[in-house]
Amino acid sequence: MAKATNATSTTVTATAPKATAAAKTQNEKILSFLRSGQTLTAAQAASMFGVKTVSARVAELRAAGHPVYSNVNKSGKTAYRLGRPSRAMIAAAYAAAGSSVFG
Repeated sequence: MAKATNATSTTVTATAPKATAAAKTQNEKILSFLRSGQTLTAAQAASMFGVKTVSARVAELRAAGHPVYSNVNKSGKTAYRLGRPSRAMIAAAYAAAGSSVFG
């Protein structure tokens, strides 16, 4: 937060824009990309969408209810894809939160 004082000694406070607006835009771009059936790596996300922390965006998408899965290849690179939740995942969500999850 930056403060500036003008000639009449009045303090003016400027606030930075919230990061959540930018993250939401990134989330929408990532979700749209994944919905096209493609997988997304951290390098792709950085170059295509300017995402620095893909895991944070993926966590937000998962928290919003999107079934984003991660696959790690032999070289250790993680790729994300959109899938369908298994019956076990649906049963666990139902057990944890009840039918409100599906309403």
